[in-house]
Amino acid sequence: MRSLVFLIALFGVSVFNAQKISNRSSIVNYLNQKIERGEPLVAHVLVPLCDNEHQGIVPTSPSIGNGMDPDHNLYWMTSKGVKRFFRDLPDWEMLNAYENVRDDILERVVFKKEFDNGAIVILIADAYRGDRMHECLNDYFNSLSGQLEDSLQVGNWNVQINGNADLVAFNGHNGLMDEKTTFTKASSTTKLKDAVSISCASNGYFKQYYDKTNSYPLVHTTNLLYPGAFILEGILNEWAMLKSDAQCKKAAGSAYYKHKPKSGPNGSQNLFDYGW
Repeated sequence: MRSLVFLIALFGVSVFNAQKISNRSSIVNYLNQKIERGEPLVAHVLVPLCDNEHQGIVPTSPSIGNGMDPDHNLYWMTSKGVKRFFRDLPDWEMLNAYENVRDDILERVVFKKEFDNGAIVILIADAYRGDRMHECLNDYFNSLSGQLEDSLQVGNWNVQINGNADLVAFNGHNGLMDEKTTFTKASSTTKLKDAVSISCASNGYFKQYYDKTNSYPLVHTTNLLYPGAFILEGILNEWAMLKSDAQCKKAAGSAYYKHKPKSGPNGSQNLFDYGW
């Protein structure tokens, strides 16, 4: 069941103040415990579809810039779009696809990959309508703060997504360049998790909110870039192996250089950062 839980301050009851997570040690320990128990690690990525009309972007071709058409969208079904890119990878298995999950979400896809350390990663990817950037941003931060919860049956697993995922990512146009987000801060019961933001210069826009969500900024960006799904793949491959934030950041840069070699090896690495 999907629920949006708001923190209510009552007279005589102290209000929890979210704080910065200084390091990822507790997150990594929890991920390791899940692996030892044979439980999947859950990554949930929110993708606002590219939309020439409703987003502050340099317009692309109308055929791939229609935010109501996931089947042809730049960020979803081109060769580097999230659904198609992961679907075409030989080591990721697409398990399910659901249409019209919500009014805001046109499609949801579910992928699985097994890793050498015994980790099983379930990746949930949601394609948001291009004209619903505000809702996508709010859902992203409410997921990080644990205020938006949902679950999904994947095989024998009842997979906890959104606020109970282990990693939540935003992948697409930086909507915070155009508007503000409204979300509820973390509560005392909010699960600690990793946060990823793959959009232009996200460190100057997204990172300021992470300390209100009980999440750790695993990887974010420093400049303009193309938010291809290969970046997320590079990060997840290191994350599942319980590598450090610096190694996840390096993997993002290496993936960018592989797919966008004109950026150069150093330039590609400089597009990404990690931590506070």
